[in-house]
Amino acid sequence: MNDRTVDNNKLSSFEQYESSSNKDEINLIELVCIMLNSYKLVLFITCIFVFFGIGTMFFSQKNWVSSAIVSLPSERQLQSLDSANNSLLLLNIDTNISQDDVFDKFRKYYASPDLFSKYSETLKVKPVGSVSVTRLIADKNANDYFENRNNYIFSYSSSFDFGMKSTLSDYIKYVNKKVNNDINYQIENILDNSKKIANEEYQFALQQAENEQMVKIQRLEYATLIAKAAGLKKPINNDFDIYDRSLNYPISLGSDALDKQLEIEKAITDLTIINAELLNKKLYLDKINSLQPIIVDIDAFDYLQSPSEPIQQDVKKRLLMIIIFSFIGFVSSITFILIRHYIRGRQSILLKLPRE
Repeated sequence: MNDRTVDNNKLSSFEQYESSSNKDEINLIELVCIMLNSYKLVLFITCIFVFFGIGTMFFSQKNWVSSAIVSLPSERQLQSLDSANNSLLLLNIDTNISQDDVFDKFRKYYASPDLFSKYSETLKVKPVGSVSVTRLIADKNANDYFENRNNYIFSYSSSFDFGMKSTLSDYIKYVNKKVNNDINYQIENILDNSKKIANEEYQFALQQAENEQMVKIQRLEYATLIAKAAGLKKPINNDFDIYDRSLNYPISLGSDALDKQLEIEKAITDLTIINAELLNKKLYLDKINSLQPIIVDIDAFDYLQSPSEPIQQDVKKRLLMIIIFSFIGFVSSITFILIRHYIRGRQSILLKLPRE
């Protein structure tokens, strides 16, 4: 009898455990009902997280961007540089400044943080931000890459949107002025070097001509002495002519002619009148020295799109932030409701248990 009682007690305990385990199993329909019954709480908690995300987005630092699209300068914009190059080419002076050189210099200067810092120091209100240069189409495999290979986006990024368009426009002008100054300085150096080389070449040619004249006068003096010693006053044509030509002493001219020739040679003070090569070098030197300082004023770029109004660069990130906060709020509200339901259920079971 006692054995049966023990077995019945064990069976009863097993049934209670099985009943309890069935209650612990998740019932999806019941779960949905629980959520629907507490939908106001779900919406409330989710909205709190959404508002918190919006507040975080509102008070977090924004990133604004103003940009312009530029390309190589046109021939019209480089007209003054082309005119200077053509005038210098007449004197065999090549500046070697091409359209690509001008634009490359402009791009490098624009992207320089040091130059932007110097530009900022010239303003009363120092701008906060950075500049960058990117290709309009960076993918070399794109269909229209070749057509746009010389097109670039010049950007100015800042956390403040006030005055960004004017800052970008003024900085581009500042860089363009810097490029003009560099080109003018480069041309000035080329002219100075050309003048120096032309003067050195002329002085060297003049020294050579003076040496030739000095040697010629010395030979004439020797020839005159020889002719006088030989008693030759008048020109002759005999064996002496062959002899003096072999020694470069024209004694066959006679002492009278040699004296006259010597007098003429000594009277020549400007060697350019008898030396065409020296005269041409002197003419070239005078021409290059008479050049006035060359000042070019060009646009080192061509606008495809002028500086734009600032736009927010991280709008998608901010929207993603709100979505993440919404998801966290939704999951948190469901978790809270399920935990609350579980605790209430346990408390209800404990209250129904018989007291010993």
